[in-house]
Amino acid sequence: MHTVLQQNQRYLRDAFGCPLRDGACVLDADRQVGYVRLEFGSRRGPDSAYWDGWFSVTPSRAGHPLRGKVMRGSLVQLIGSAA
Repeated sequence: MHTVLQQNQRYLRDAFGCPLRDGACVLDADRQVGYVRLEFGSRRGPDSAYWDGWFSVTPSRAGHPLRGKVMRGSLVQLIGSAA
């Protein structure tokens, strides 16, 4: 299991301060339902010191993280947490 670096925790909150996890169901900035996809194990994931806080919101929970919309936590609203 990958661990989010402490300095990256602040990015993983939605517009209302709720914590976001990989696979969480959210309402994105375009008012469309999507799923948070975090790229753990890469420079683009919250377990990396290089991560800038942007993550993908894909149309399905199994969607590839390189597809979909790139968002920040402040741009989404949590609907349901990951199972």
